[in-house]
Amino acid sequence: MKGRSEGRCAGLGVLLGLAVVLGRKPAIAAEGRADRETDHVDAFDDGGPRTFGLLLNPGALVLGTFAAEGDFVLGEAAAFSVEADWISTGSMAAYGVTAGVPLYPWRVVFHGLYVHPRVMLARATDDGLSADVVGIGGTLGWQQTWRFGLTLRLGGGAAYEVALAQTAGRSFSVTGVRPLVDGAIGWVF
Repeated sequence: MKGRSEGRCAGLGVLLGLAVVLGRKPAIAAEGRADRETDHVDAFDDGGPRTFGLLLNPGALVLGTFAAEGDFVLGEAAAFSVEADWISTGSMAAYGVTAGVPLYPWRVVFHGLYVHPRVMLARATDDGLSADVVGIGGTLGWQQTWRFGLTLRLGGGAAYEVALAQTAGRSFSVTGVRPLVDGAIGWVF
């Protein structure tokens, strides 16, 4: 008798185990923009996805120019950038704004190869003369972002600019192609 009851208990245990395994829902990863898992191989999302970057151009600071850029993440492979520039030397002063969309083909924003098309608008004055300048351009380069947020971006490219309107008298030499050097350091959050 004892063998039969043990056999029935074992059979019921097997059936119960099968019912649990077959009746449960499969595990599905539910990751989103707020993913904060720490078991990923990719070190760039350990602190969650990056959403904003603030960068300064140290080369411009050495030359007496102020250039600061804010980058706002648009998705996995793109951001929207706005840069403000200002210079003042003697009687000449200029300021401008640049808007662009840095694209990251490896789908990690703020890290790796990037292509950065941009449009520019500037105003320059010298001894009472002024000129408004518009341009388009782009850079190609590499951006390195470390796990703790420090970022370094190096690249190069070209821009084409043209003067829209200027006051009578001598003119500024602003029309044509010029090189663009993209060297920035900053922090991403």
